[in-house]
Amino acid sequence: MALPTNSQKKFLTHKTLSEGWTYISTSDNTIIGVKVAITKVSRLETTNGIPVKDPAGNGIYEFQSTNIVKILNREEWETIRKEGDVSLMV
Repeated sequence: MALPTNSQKKFLTHKTLSEGWTYISTSDNTIIGVKVAITKVSRLETTNGIPVKDPAGNGIYEFQSTNIVKILNREEWETIRKEGDVSLMV
């Protein structure tokens, strides 16, 4: 999708409503946990302040994020698994 040439980014404050970890088991028996933390959100809008929309009518947003990664052994994984409702991707 081509963006309008007269568009700009507008910083938006944001609040995290839900976040979680994705846990992956590798073939070498390692557990890798990954979580994405959103650090900045911007909305694309015209120079007149009108939000730019995609063909479906949704606003167009850009975000910056940081990936948080942890490597776990099986004992650490079992402790995390017992403490909450998490699923393991195999």
